[in-house]
Amino acid sequence: MLVLIAESKTMTACDDQVSVSTDNKPLLDAKANELMFSLRGMTAEQLSSAVKISLPMARRLREMIYEFEDKRHGARAMAAFTGVVFKAFNPKSLNECDRAFANEKVRIISSLYGYLRPDDFIKAYRFDFTTKLAPGNISMSGYWRDDVTTLIKNELERTGDNEILNLLPADAEREIDFKKLSTKAKIVKAEFVEMSEGNSGRTPSANRLKTLRGELLRQIVTEKIERLSDLCSLEGLNYISGDTMSNNNTIVFTTA
Repeated sequence: MLVLIAESKTMTACDDQVSVSTDNKPLLDAKANELMFSLRGMTAEQLSSAVKISLPMARRLREMIYEFEDKRHGARAMAAFTGVVFKAFNPKSLNECDRAFANEKVRIISSLYGYLRPDDFIKAYRFDFTTKLAPGNISMSGYWRDDVTTLIKNELERTGDNEILNLLPADAEREIDFKKLSTKAKIVKAEFVEMSEGNSGRTPSANRLKTLRGELLRQIVTEKIERLSDLCSLEGLNYISGDTMSNNNTIVFTTA
């Protein structure tokens, strides 16, 4: 089972020193380099407008663009992202066996790098999937769609996996052509339903939803869950799954 999660907008300073090799170099690193290089002519004001961030943050992004080619400093992808999902996942507390499992089974969908393994060495950036700064004035998700879909297809063929667990938000999903992948794997989306008084269900708040995704990811990694069928009777600290997957390839986890 290949598990897909999305990047977070918040990242660490990425100041570790790591020797970059073919084992930890992002698979689409060359295209990410080209993309960042193409943005060097933009002013902070232009970046602020295009990425929809504050001017001070845009100035920092401009520094990131110019620092991007210096690969002496950065961070492993799983440690670099610090958003709600990754805080709940808590990668720093994983043991060596857990980290090896995550590096084999978990993939991070990225607006700048496209497709990342947890151990890939990356530089800091600040974009999102809807940012229209890719060549041709297209969104980042549109720019990476073909490449990322092909890499997932190749991963499935390499590992023999025929199942995908989708833990992605809607904007990250647009970076993948799931229709093309449906001939190669069973694709199941995890959804969470918060039960309220009267036993009626509702979608959790955005932050709560991210936390639950991170907790589920941690349970998958620490318990070495490799099949979608093993999720159908799964019980976590804050959720419990249904017994069966619905016809629309969704597994529902309920939470109080």
